Amino acid sequence: MTEKLVKWFVFSVVIALLLILFNFLLLLTANAPAGLAQLVGHGELLLIAAGLAARAIGDVIGSGDVRKIPKLIASGAAVIVLVLASFYFSHVAASYALNQTVNIDVVFFVSVWLYVISFGPVSRAIEPPSGNKFPNSVFYLV
Repeated sequence: MTEKLVKWFVFSVVIALLLILFNFLLLLTANAPAGLAQLVGHGELLLIAAGLAARAIGDVIGSGDVRKIPKLIASGAAVIVLVLASFYFSHVAASYALNQTVNIDVVFFVSVWLYVISFGPVSRAIEPPSGNKFPNSVFYLV
């Protein structure tokens, strides 16, 4: 469990967040404001949330019949996050491309929520260690 969690965290979460770090460096280089809303106001975090959700779907598919119902629920939740994040990103990107006004605070709020929500299905895709006292808890990454 621990090895799988570490691999997931390093190769999914940390590497995906490098996109945000790159944005931060670009904003600093241009002497532009580099607040959180500016860092993810173009939908970058939406792409990361979609990637995490897609990873959760991939981990659940073919993972066996153990804990089948929670895995089905997690897969459904991951599909919802994947679809919402993907469609909203395409809307945000198209709005910027068409020079339409985009409220980066709204994009920031939606992005952060979808990102946080994407951890739920991911946590269900990672099997709990044997002997877990709370095997049906929503989050057992801790």
